[in-house]
Amino acid sequence: MIKIVVCDDQVIEQNKVIQYLKAFSETITPIEVKVFSSPLELMSTINAIAWADIFLLDIIMPGFSGIALGKHIRENRKDAVIIYFTSSTDYALDAYGIQALQYLLKPVVKSSLFQALKKAIVLVKKHEHYYTIQTRSELIPVKTNDIKYIEYKNHFLCFHVKDTLITSKFYREPFAKVLEKLFEQPGFIQTHRAFVINMHHVDKMNTHAFMMNDQARIPISKSRLTQVRKSYVDFLINV
Repeated sequence: MIKIVVCDDQVIEQNKVIQYLKAFSETITPIEVKVFSSPLELMSTINAIAWADIFLLDIIMPGFSGIALGKHIRENRKDAVIIYFTSSTDYALDAYGIQALQYLLKPVVKSSLFQALKKAIVLVKKHEHYYTIQTRSELIPVKTNDIKYIEYKNHFLCFHVKDTLITSKFYREPFAKVLEKLFEQPGFIQTHRAFVINMHHVDKMNTHAFMMNDQARIPISKSRLTQVRKSYVDFLINV
């Protein structure tokens, strides 16, 4: 499912865009939407930038412009697709500098938004990364960002992927060795000899465990605590 963030301080325009997105989801392809009324609200929401595939941003907002927000998103998400809304053409060159996909004038026209979203989705699908899980009988490709955590049990890897549990084939190699390719992707860290988590799915951390956004509690071993804490803080700073 494509994930979209909308950031616009104008309530009327925001509501209209939400209605357009609802129609797009019902008639074109399913999408999930999060709405913010200010750039600071978006930036202060943990993992919101890491969560989304497409950002629909108003350019002219009080306190922190959509251009500045776009620069922040681009610094942290090289593959993010950004589409700008504005009532002024004065910022077109700045938007181009952020490599925005498109620049839509307000009031936003439904057909123009749909056209821009179709282009954006093509780009998102090109950028999606997949990890292949080898089970006893088949190879199963899954979106890397959909993996919440992996548990190592008696030489089997249990992948918690969205609402699904996928069990790997039997492995004789060490846990970390099997997951070398996964560790190349941002957000994955081994917290315990038997657990690897995707930090994009963390709700909170304490000195003993991570609480995941599905309420799972993933332990942190004492020997890994210092490095795990540092990695998590660095992750939060950069999302």
